[in-house]
Amino acid sequence: MEAKKAVPQPPHTGGDPEKPAPKRYRHANSPPDYRRRMFLGIMGAAALSTVFRANIAAESVVTERTQFRITTPDNDKNRTAANRFPGKTWYLLGGFGVSYRDVGRKLAALQPTMNERAPASYIGYSNGGIDIAALFIAIQQDTYTRKIDTVYFYGDSFGGMAAVVLASLLEENGIHVKMVVMGSSPSNVRDVLDPGKEYISLAGRVVPYLGLLGRLTVGVWNGLANPNGQGMYDAARSGIDSSFDPANNSLILNTTQATFLQAFPTQYDGGIPRSTGIGLMYDPADFIVNARLAIVGWEQLFPHNPVFVYELPNTGHASPEIHPEVYRTGLRVVLDKLDPPPLTFKPVQPIF
Repeated sequence: MEAKKAVPQPPHTGGDPEKPAPKRYRHANSPPDYRRRMFLGIMGAAALSTVFRANIAAESVVTERTQFRITTPDNDKNRTAANRFPGKTWYLLGGFGVSYRDVGRKLAALQPTMNERAPASYIGYSNGGIDIAALFIAIQQDTYTRKIDTVYFYGDSFGGMAAVVLASLLEENGIHVKMVVMGSSPSNVRDVLDPGKEYISLAGRVVPYLGLLGRLTVGVWNGLANPNGQGMYDAARSGIDSSFDPANNSLILNTTQATFLQAFPTQYDGGIPRSTGIGLMYDPADFIVNARLAIVGWEQLFPHNPVFVYELPNTGHASPEIHPEVYRTGLRVVLDKLDPPPLTFKPVQPIF
């Protein structure tokens, strides 16, 4: 009897082992597997490319807002002012957390009045913390490039404190500071009404007890929020390193900002000549800075300088971009009081 050949059986599918596995049918319009894989691969690559570009764009925006950069708008009014007042310039310094773009908006609101004395520039720095040394180097390079010998400062909020310290450094290096105008600037951390300031010293006691996980979380978040041109991995690692730095003891403010606030004005050693005018512009009902205390503080810090106070009612805190006409009028009055324009004499016609 002839032996039967073994017939290969279909794989067991969990049903009756005697029944063959059901046949699978492909729809007539379905693309072949290799096309589907190619399609998914292309879509995945496109998605990765989009994420990468978005990441680069986000990094560039954050970096732009954190770098120390001086910008002098190239417009007709600035060019005219540069020709009329050679060797002079305005520098506008912003406040805490004010982006580079928003500082530019503040300058745009004030520039028409500023140009009555000098061309106008602004500096973006706040989002990356206050670093007086870096600011001074940037300004010194700008004054050298443009051959500036006389400076006007406009300090917006916290920028007033920074302007005072920078003014001393510039005077020591042969650059005369004609005037420092404070726009809602506190003279001391005690002038600040923001309750967040209470945590500046508290954070120094809390952070050491956050534990490993808390410090890692804070570090990664801070690093990714401020990559400063680094890749996301390097930024996160940099943030972690910073979180374990004993000097970095504030969760509310950048360490350099908190240190500056605590040190000013107790460690301020003067250096501004008595001829430098001090302009003080405040809303008496400012909800962030106690205007009365700030004015008294600045007057005590500069007892020998000419000081002029101008009130900006119903404008809130440091808001020239929101109330441009009010601020321009106020700045013009301050300038006329502290730096009057030269008188022009008209020749007297003889009477016959």
